[in-house]
Amino acid sequence: MRKIKKVLWASAPIAVIVILLMSIDQPIAIETTQRLLASREEVFEALASHQRFPNWSPFLVADPNQKHWTTGRDGTVGSKFHWQGVGEESAGFQELVKFERPETLVMHCTITVPSESHPVFRYDLSSDANATLVKQTFVMPSSLFDNILLRALGVVQEISKTNELGLARLKQYVETHKETL
Repeated sequence: MRKIKKVLWASAPIAVIVILLMSIDQPIAIETTQRLLASREEVFEALASHQRFPNWSPFLVADPNQKHWTTGRDGTVGSKFHWQGVGEESAGFQELVKFERPETLVMHCTITVPSESHPVFRYDLSSDANATLVKQTFVMPSSLFDNILLRALGVVQEISKTNELGLARLKQYVETHKETL
């Protein structure tokens, strides 16, 4: 019994530290940029349209049979892109919640599978000579403990790679379909 008490007393500070780390907010933030040879209006149209998202979505590279559909009036606040993974375990939706044409778009994402998460994607567009610079800011609510754990497990690096792939695919899509945007 004495040994159990000693173990409990010894582990109490560790438990307090873990609880503290879990109670401190430390969002995961990733910024990605891409230069597109297109006007801000053309880039804005591609980003705002959930119906066009499958043309540049990085998630369809990993899961080409993913089921997806849109709701709401495409390109307007409140429109949503829903997905259900087939080849990989994923489900959720992203909603266009704010835009200032043609400079800024904000999408709230609700991921329900494999675990619940609510990241936000913000796109800021600026002119750069005959091109548009797209800055994507990804912010996912997280505790300090989860932030440290996700970084240690390489999840944050994978998210960053996925975001880079998405903007590279957006660049390819917009630059080859400018006349239809």
